[in-house]
Amino acid sequence: QFFSTLKHPKESTFGFLHETMEFLILGAFEVFQYYAAAKAVVGAARIVDNLANDEAPRVGDMARVALAFTGADIDIPPGSSNVATELADAAPEVVAREMAGKVVQDKADAYSASKDKHTSDTSPTVNVRFCDSDLKKKLGDASRIPKESIRKCRSSEFLQVGDVIRAKEDLTWDSGTRINKGTLGEIKEQGDSNKDDLWLIQWWDDNGAKKYAYSHHIKKCKPSEFFMVGDWVKAKHDLTSTQGVRISKGTLGKLKELRSSDGHWLVKWNSAGNIHTAQSNIKKCAQSEFISVGDIVKATYQLKWQSGVTVEKGSLGKLKQMMEDDTWLVEWYGNVGEKQTTEDGFSKCEPSEYFVKDDVMALVHDLTFDNGKIRVPKGTLCTYL
Repeated sequence: QFFSTLKHPKESTFGFLHETMEFLILGAFEVFQYYAAAKAVVGAARIVDNLANDEAPRVGDMARVALAFTGADIDIPPGSSNVATELADAAPEVVAREMAGKVVQDKADAYSASKDKHTSDTSPTVNVRFCDSDLKKKLGDASRIPKESIRKCRSSEFLQVGDVIRAKEDLTWDSGTRINKGTLGEIKEQGDSNKDDLWLIQWWDDNGAKKYAYSHHIKKCKPSEFFMVGDWVKAKHDLTSTQGVRISKGTLGKLKELRSSDGHWLVKWNSAGNIHTAQSNIKKCAQSEFISVGDIVKATYQLKWQSGVTVEKGSLGKLKQMMEDDTWLVEWYGNVGEKQTTEDGFSKCEPSEYFVKDDVMALVHDLTFDNGKIRVPKGTLCTYL
């Protein structure tokens, strides 16, 4: 089956070939004890990478692998158009029989374990804390894993303290408290450590109820679905305050507090100061529409200072303070430190462009710990430490 797969690498199941190649890397040495096996290891590894990237394997790599099985040179004329077919036809039947036995699975499992250990030892690694309480008990508060094994989650993929949510259905508690479907609330803390999907929520109802709810009873809100103190907003159209102050359409401001008597927001407008404004006159800004202290930014071109310090284009930093002359104090990473930078010298990063402490991440493949005794599946959530 392996060699018939080589005949049509683009049309075959890559998963099978990938597993077969992993066996070859470990098993070739035991099954065929001579020098060609060493070259087959290198060739098989490259074939795995080729197929993972939807590329045809190199002729030379296939020849090395076939040579390890046949024990003899295969005469392939230069420029031959059916190399894969000739290699497959030259392989003895013993290969297929050997690959069908239990010994093959044992070798594959052993290689997988050794590969996991090798990856952890040589690849850049990071500390994470798994969100699942059972995993925390088994692995401890922090686990060191390869950086390439995680990706940053989208906001919609997880719940965490501080999230604004809405009730997916009418909810009632034994105390008689009732929350109607669609009511908004803010997650204040995670519930009992034995119940990862239980959350304490401050409901935004008339009574300000603080009650627990399970994940399947709530839905995370999109930023555009709510307003809260600290949000950046913009004027939906030209406005004139009761004091006669004009605010142009698109002017940015920051929400300071909600006036309970009429539901108007106190907005600190960039051009006009603090003015109470009806919610119908403002629109919440997208993250890309404003910059503020704490934002992660990247240099838009090579930056230089008179001291001789240089920050290369694309380098990351964090906004620390806006200065009186409208420049920003940026803490540039990479031992550069804090430098005053004009706003045209940087742009705000997308969340996917960086990792920072407490980011929620997801595994991109299975990981094993404690010599294979603990398997953590792809997609498991963790926080970046």
